[in-house]
Amino acid sequence: MKSTTKIENLVLMTLSFFEPMTFSQVILDFDNDLLKDFPEFDKVELQKILNLLEKKKLIKKILIDKEMGWIRIHPKRSWLSSFLANFGIKL
Repeated sequence: MKSTTKIENLVLMTLSFFEPMTFSQVILDFDNDLLKDFPEFDKVELQKILNLLEKKKLIKKILIDKEMGWIRIHPKRSWLSSFLANFGIKL
């Protein structure tokens, strides 16, 4: 389970908040040094992780020129935490 979390973090680090990325762009953008820690990682595993992250609402699926793409989503904050952040208080 811990290795899955590390792989999820690797995928999240690769995805952008600003520009949607296609499947091939995600693969090309991976850090080779970090991928060496996961020799069993393949395209099927990547697709499963992308679907899982989408269910967790950490990424959003977008259609890019007839191809699926993904973009990271900024985490939503409650109105209370936003209000308290204005005064420098963290929850």
